[in-house]
Amino acid sequence: MKRLYIPFIWELVLIISTIIWEKQSFYFFFVFYVGLIVYFYFINKQFSFRELSSNFSEVKNFWIPVMMTVAAMVLAYFFQEKIIVGMYSEYYDSIVHLPIRNELAPLLFKCLLFMVIKPVAEGLFYRKAIILFDNKKKMVLLTIASLLLCSITLAHGVVGITTIILMALPVTIAYLVTKNVYVSIMAQFLFEVYNTGYETVYDLARIYFR
Repeated sequence: MKRLYIPFIWELVLIISTIIWEKQSFYFFFVFYVGLIVYFYFINKQFSFRELSSNFSEVKNFWIPVMMTVAAMVLAYFFQEKIIVGMYSEYYDSIVHLPIRNELAPLLFKCLLFMVIKPVAEGLFYRKAIILFDNKKKMVLLTIASLLLCSITLAHGVVGITTIILMALPVTIAYLVTKNVYVSIMAQFLFEVYNTGYETVYDLARIYFR
């Protein structure tokens, strides 16, 4: 766990920054997630494109868990929307807002952040680095810690934290079951292609035709 001191401090800096300078939150998150990837990929060698690509031929052990996780994320998103509709003011007040300009470059950066950078960074930090399988009790405690750490970056209130944990559960369970971080990364990537990709295409079309 010694190698996690830097990411923990990095997250604390992010949380403080988004509280003080909330209007700049999008840029703080971009730097935060890129920093995690640099740390775990270049320094700790926790990600390999070769290992990722080697999974692509595995239907039973990779693609089936990936698609099941994506389906679970879509279901979780449905329940999240139900919570938001029922408690909108509490939800709105408890999440970190990521305001960006409604222009081409910021929207493309948003797409890159949520579809590619965020799934990889969260998979490497909140799942592969934090969750250990030494024994069941330790695994359970670290899983809870993982979910809480993941949620408090994006929300500072109970309702917001609950919705973030709800969305993180499918990819976390996928990692616990498969012990393969590439399953959770790919599932989150595909879900964001479906979710963020649709929103981005809509926003880009609106900019183009206005």
